[in-house]
Amino acid sequence: MNTIHPSIDAMNQLIAAYTVASQNARFCHWNVVGPHFEDDHELFGELYTELSDEIDLFAERIRALRGFPMSRLSELLAATTLQEYTLPMTARNMQKNILADYEYISEEMNTMIETTADDAVTQDIIVGSKRQIDKRSWMLRSLLWE
Repeated sequence: MNTIHPSIDAMNQLIAAYTVASQNARFCHWNVVGPHFEDDHELFGELYTELSDEIDLFAERIRALRGFPMSRLSELLAATTLQEYTLPMTARNMQKNILADYEYISEEMNTMIETTADDAVTQDIIVGSKRQIDKRSWMLRSLLWE
């Protein structure tokens, strides 16, 4: 992504990562099985919804900056290193993979916070979204505690 505005680049990177992560959460929501099905199914549904809602926030910020959000699936998949999930996968592995997606996004946000230092509004959006990503990461780590 080589736009003129670092905030647009950051928001598009987040759109790409959140789109893949939200689809992965939906994949888990649809495909989870096991003794804790109901809890896992609900958790993955919540994650999908939260991630999807944030995508719209990022796109709206790009439009406010007079840019255009990435929206083609091929572009989105090319713009992030997050990978789509495939079956078979246990519920535990789904949880671990979702946690890895969240931790990746959180790390990317650290860099984005620095690169958007001249744009307080975009930076605020990233910080707020990172707060939620980090909270869910903590919850997933607690769920996976051994």
